[in-house]
Amino acid sequence: MRLQITTDYAIRMVDYLAQRRGQLVNARNMAEELGITYQYSMKVINQLKKGDIICSVQGCNGGYLLTPEASKASFYDIICLMEGDVRLNRCDDLSRFCDRDVSEYCAVHKFLQDAQEKLIEGLKNKRIVDVYRKKRSARAHAV
Repeated sequence: MRLQITTDYAIRMVDYLAQRRGQLVNARNMAEELGITYQYSMKVINQLKKGDIICSVQGCNGGYLLTPEASKASFYDIICLMEGDVRLNRCDDLSRFCDRDVSEYCAVHKFLQDAQEKLIEGLKNKRIVDVYRKKRSARAHAV
């Protein structure tokens, strides 16, 4: 499984905003600092706004910040918001699509289903804001 670049940017934007702890951030500055084009960053920002992860404040000193709900958002939540359902293989989808069309159930299905469940559990158990907190804690101990 490979995350789309849009999802990678979304995770990095949420981390970036978490580092600013409630400070309003200008979209152009954020895009520039993260190495994302402004147009592409706005596409990601709009998705994050729809998912109630970030909000905007209008006005000459406006910008973007995390919503209170973002502190509860896991990596799984962001990935699903940006990409849809997490699936390692099409055979684990509700349609039960089989490339080989040889049986209703194959020997590989159980292995992939277990791997997928572990992946999802891991993604659900790690909030994006925890990554920032861990980085901040490591820097404090290094000083």
